[in-house]
Amino acid sequence: RTQRSSPTQLPGTTWKIVSGTGGKAFATKTDGTLWAWGYNAQGQLGQGDTTQRSSPVQIPGTTWDRPTTLGQNASGALKTDGTIWTWGEGANGILGQNDTGDTNSPVQVPGTTWIDLGGASSQVRGQQSL
Repeated sequence: RTQRSSPTQLPGTTWKIVSGTGGKAFATKTDGTLWAWGYNAQGQLGQGDTTQRSSPVQIPGTTWDRPTTLGQNASGALKTDGTIWTWGEGANGILGQNDTGDTNSPVQVPGTTWIDLGGASSQVRGQQSL
């Protein structure tokens, strides 16, 4: 775990989209896999545990499209079928599960089939960054 003051490339060359905040980061690859690393006290890395990771670990599945962070201790991602999945600290209902419980593995937000987590038309949404 080395702090860096300048950009350092992650291993590999097939990264598609990256998102991060609050000491954690997520990235999708062009093959549809989702990867996470960093702070994980509330399970916000989606690994089924609370172990911090200093290098990328894959979140199960291969149809991930766009990762996003939902605050310091919660995370989420959009799948290619338009469903939204969330995990981490559920305070104030941020995970969209109709409760305030935590989960350390991805859980689908009930009834979701979205193009993106933003507003606007589907043509624009496909190009928005989270």
